[in-house]
Amino acid sequence: MHKSIIDQKKKYDAQAILHSKHYNDKYTQMYRDEFIRKPLFKNDLKGVYILDAMCASGVETGYLIKKGAEVVGLDISKKNVEEYYKKWGKHCFLNSIHETNFLDNTFDAIYICGGLHHVLPLLNETILEIHRILKPGGFFYFMEPNKDTWVNKLRQIWYKFDNKFAEDEEAISYHNTLKPFLSKGFKEISLNFGGNVAYIIIGQSLALRIPPNYKKYLAPLSFFLERFFLKLPFAPKLFFSAVWKKV
Repeated sequence: MHKSIIDQKKKYDAQAILHSKHYNDKYTQMYRDEFIRKPLFKNDLKGVYILDAMCASGVETGYLIKKGAEVVGLDISKKNVEEYYKKWGKHCFLNSIHETNFLDNTFDAIYICGGLHHVLPLLNETILEIHRILKPGGFFYFMEPNKDTWVNKLRQIWYKFDNKFAEDEEAISYHNTLKPFLSKGFKEISLNFGGNVAYIIIGQSLALRIPPNYKKYLAPLSFFLERFFLKLPFAPKLFFSAVWKKV
């Protein structure tokens, strides 16, 4: 087993309960609904068989269920798989996204929210596996931290000194790192950039060690500032989201 996978198993087993507490809360869900999910999911999800990949405890699963999708999870952490089933009562498979063991052409759609930058050493294998298990014409939805912003210099310093991050983790350049993988059999359907104040304070509360019960005080102002800065063309955009179609 690849060393990065072993490290990820240990890391996410240790963080499972805390991760769920931070990101299944009301204010993180409100943030993701407005700033991540609304721009990303333009297609009707009713009846869509979708894999919530690298799902942790299913932070995105509740939204997908509300949209009428038929959802199953996939995660490398046994603790996360247990939390997922406990919370949603749905199947969650214990495997790495780069080697899922699903049959070819299994899913109508696959969604990864902030997971690809955790498997950079296996990114080629991961994209090929996603293509393999998607049905022809199926959609790959994803969101990742954006490397192509001056703020990433600060993130790189943060990653070096914070033991929550592995040495081979970093933000991703969409154009330089991910877009070349379109040649593996995908077509880009949409691309969005976003994320600033609220993304850091609300969306990254675990990494910043912000107590979840503080979010109710921080959310109103940070959401206002997020909306304001998104209108400014020169403001940094800390994440990107995209939809690819298997062709």
